[in-house]
Amino acid sequence: MEVNVIYHQSCLEGLKLMPDECVDLIFTDPPYYQFRAKNVQGLKKHTDIVTEFGFDGFKSEEEYLRFLEDVLIECFRVCKPGGSGYLWCGDDFVSYLNRMVERVGFQFRKVIHWHKTNPFPAIFTRKMYSNSMEMVVHFSKGSPKTWNNKPVNEMHNFIQSPICMGKERSKHKTQKPLKVCFPFIEISSNEGDLVLDPFLGSGSTAVASKMLKRNYIGYELSEEFYLIASKRLEQVPE
Repeated sequence: MEVNVIYHQSCLEGLKLMPDECVDLIFTDPPYYQFRAKNVQGLKKHTDIVTEFGFDGFKSEEEYLRFLEDVLIECFRVCKPGGSGYLWCGDDFVSYLNRMVERVGFQFRKVIHWHKTNPFPAIFTRKMYSNSMEMVVHFSKGSPKTWNNKPVNEMHNFIQSPICMGKERSKHKTQKPLKVCFPFIEISSNEGDLVLDPFLGSGSTAVASKMLKRNYIGYELSEEFYLIASKRLEQVPE
């Protein structure tokens, strides 16, 4: 098994080729319910404002949930005893994921809240608040073996930062800023550990891992995002 590699393939196929209990940390942002805006006057630049459901290529909610649970089953197999995981999700999905991670064998530990200080605006005609919160489900395979405490005021289940902006921003609509990746990778892994991201997207997990001197393995099915992630990694000094 090669490490420090992005695999351009389905994560479910790739995970099945990985040996048992080889991963120290799972950190991933699966394609949970995505929303798209269409023809919204004055808001054409904002392409992920709530207007309609979508499942990122899945035919139904049931098909998507079966796939995600199959991926988590494989994640449990490849995770070392004492390994941790962080799974991004929306607020309407978090309780379901809590139960799913426990169903496949992990222990649910805590929901962490990311407050986006510059969220996309809500559409006034739908009478909704801006979606300024995103959740992270923290879980582990047994009691966490690695837990690198930070100062007390940095150990809250809450993190605040803008969404991805400026030079860090890619074409990926749900790209996670490195600022919200670093703390969790630092707390739940050590230098030289292996970090797995089955849904790598634009590569934030791999980039953060490389910068923090962790090893990584990522899977990304989209050729466009695979190339974006590969380019971002090339720009990180060895």
